[in-house]
Amino acid sequence: MSDTFKKNSAVCAAFGLSLALHVALFFPFADYGSYNFARPVSSAGAVMVDLAMAQGKSAAKSHVAKTSSAGTKAGKPYVSRAAFSYDTPAAPLREQDQEALSGAHVAEQTTTIPAEQAASKKETSTEHLSKSLLQELPPPLRTAGEFTTTSHERLNYRISLLGMPIGVAELEAKNDKGEMKISLKVKSTPAISAVYPIDDLIETRHIAGNFIITKIRQQEGNFRSHRGFTIFLRDRSVFWIDLLRNRTSRETIPNSQVLDLISAFYFLRNRPLQVGNTEELHVYDSDTYTSVPVEILRRERISLPGFRHSETLVVKPNLKTDGIFKRTGDVTIWLTDDEYKVPVRMETSIPLGKITAELVSSQVDKLEPATPISPVPPLPKGVTP
Repeated sequence: MSDTFKKNSAVCAAFGLSLALHVALFFPFADYGSYNFARPVSSAGAVMVDLAMAQGKSAAKSHVAKTSSAGTKAGKPYVSRAAFSYDTPAAPLREQDQEALSGAHVAEQTTTIPAEQAASKKETSTEHLSKSLLQELPPPLRTAGEFTTTSHERLNYRISLLGMPIGVAELEAKNDKGEMKISLKVKSTPAISAVYPIDDLIETRHIAGNFIITKIRQQEGNFRSHRGFTIFLRDRSVFWIDLLRNRTSRETIPNSQVLDLISAFYFLRNRPLQVGNTEELHVYDSDTYTSVPVEILRRERISLPGFRHSETLVVKPNLKTDGIFKRTGDVTIWLTDDEYKVPVRMETSIPLGKITAELVSSQVDKLEPATPISPVPPLPKGVTP
């Protein structure tokens, strides 16, 4: 007998034995039904609970209370005639079950409210909520009137280094319904940007007279900075964050008079400045608190671009921080000698030389005066009140 015949015989015997075993194993499972894998899977039907026993709102509340608190009645689960169905489709509900589920026995009789009354009720509730929130807010420690007497002011400057224009600056302040918003933008000219680009932005907001939020983004040559801080006037603290280096800090400040550098400058402008006096500012700048004395030096008439002249007050803040410029010398500011005290010239020094910023244009919008109360007309002669 050849080896090939032996191999074929062994394969046939193994196949026959395997077939016989499969038939013997699956035959007893025929009593359990057939398996139709082409039939879709049916989802479980809803659980139906007979609620016909509920006869009113009080009965329903009592039923829920007893179920949730005790959970049993006479030692048995407190579920009334519960019928569970997992067949698909679910059996139709009886008429009394439909009424119970629709809330016919437990729902209160409702009335339709006209749309006008609903809107009026919503507005009343909103006004009530706003008033309650305003009553909860503490009174402001600082007001917009301490920083500006205008509703909007935009001042544009030309920045020069040793007499050569190198950049521009824009100082803008808004009194938005009592909330101060101040920003300072400084940019270098295209020619200077190719060698030493400058793109600085400072934004400050006063929130409810109790918080001051300042964001500072700087690019000066290879130097980059993106940081910010929030001054909590009532808590006498500052939360500071450096977004580029992922660092944060919470510091205390000595009093509630601390301001950011730009807000302090506007506060100075709104003060009654007198030559020979010194004003003290409390400033949080360059991530630290400092007290800044400001000397009122003299009055001076100066020339401005466009053959203009201005009577000014010369002030000198003794800053101990770098501020927005990496200066190495003192800062001198010329303010108009009037009620607005507009800064028309500023001088400081950096390692390359003296920096001068001169006002080239301005836009000032005054606050609208309050509507005066009409006087009571005089009474005719012979008529007494």
